[in-house]
Amino acid sequence: MLDPEMRWLGLDVGASRVGVAVGDEAEGVVTALDPLPFASPEELAHRVAALAAEQGCGAVALGVPRTRRGTSRGERRVAAVARALGQFPELSLVLVDETGTTAEAEARLRAAGVPRRRWPALVDGVAATILLEDVFASRRRGGLTSLT
Repeated sequence: MLDPEMRWLGLDVGASRVGVAVGDEAEGVVTALDPLPFASPEELAHRVAALAAEQGCGAVALGVPRTRRGTSRGERRVAAVARALGQFPELSLVLVDETGTTAEAEARLRAAGVPRRRWPALVDGVAATILLEDVFASRRRGGLTSLT
């Protein structure tokens, strides 16, 4: 069972970098962190475990891109990251659909007046923030119960 007092990391895994957010479900606060580089699933899993320990997080929400066929490179990449994170039993792992998070992140950046030239450096973190906010909202509604 996931403790509502637990801190979380949210991950939006891309081909070259990973958007990261940290959140406190009890307070409902989510903050984007600096992105992590993506070199391999195993390296990322070690970085995430270290970051989780540093931030006092016990759970990771891993965004999964969904396609109709279910076989995109992004889906395979995230599946490999999920397997690699499985070697860290101290971390609870929840897979969540990340559909629309990048578009929403871009909309938030646009609405905030952030110049488009700065978006590449920020969009992954904002997408991870949205992903984690969605997890917390789902948990408040009682809709997120399954763990991977």
